Amino acid sequence: MHGVIRISSRMNYKNSLDSALRCMIAFLLAAVFFSSSPFVAFEANASCSSAANPGVDWQGCRKRNLIMADFDFSGSNFAKTDLSSSDLRGATLTGSDMTKANLVRASLMGVKADKTNFTGVIAYRTDFSGSNFSGSNFSKAEIIRADFTKSIIANTNMSKGEFSRANFSGAVVTGVSFDYSNLARSDFRGSKINAPVSMKGSFLFLTRLEGIDLSKVEGLEDWQLQMACGDATTKLPEGMERPENWPCTEES
Repeated sequence: MHGVIRISSRMNYKNSLDSALRCMIAFLLAAVFFSSSPFVAFEANASCSSAANPGVDWQGCRKRNLIMADFDFSGSNFAKTDLSSSDLRGATLTGSDMTKANLVRASLMGVKADKTNFTGVIAYRTDFSGSNFSGSNFSKAEIIRADFTKSIIANTNMSKGEFSRANFSGAVVTGVSFDYSNLARSDFRGSKINAPVSMKGSFLFLTRLEGIDLSKVEGLEDWQLQMACGDATTKLPEGMERPENWPCTEES
């Protein structure tokens, strides 16, 4: 009986060794395959502890509630980075990637953000005022109650985005596409709109257009103007008539 037990124990031990050996061999083979395969690329993880310098890679990092005013971040990677409530006033973001970054309640006042990719960025009550967004991309961005006052928005893609209740007062808007974006209750009063600007299919519910020159805006249709807020000083594209419900009431 004792002999049977000893043989059984040895067999179990041998089976455990064999199993561990097979796992180790499989792991080593997989490592060799993935390191040599031309079809598999390993990307280095972003170094979240890297210093704030031009070209820094903070992709996917948590950088919220930080004070980084006037820093030079040109050419940096902030894709999916959490920058909520951070202070970036006066920073240089030229050529940076902000794809799907979290900018909720962040301050980007006075930033230099030309040729910057803001595609899919998330921003709520974010301060973009007095900034330069020439040649940037805000397509599919989710920006609500943001402040773009006195900003330069030139040759910028703002199509298919969410810009409800955004304030564009005093902004210079040149060569911008708002096609199919939600501009409900946004405010363009006091802004300067220069051709070519397109608002094809954009949602203009109670959008403030009083005193604005829309004569060169492309893609506008009557149904959009009917829901917008203009007045006798709003200039319309040739062939379009001022809606009878203008101006909007105070209750609106």
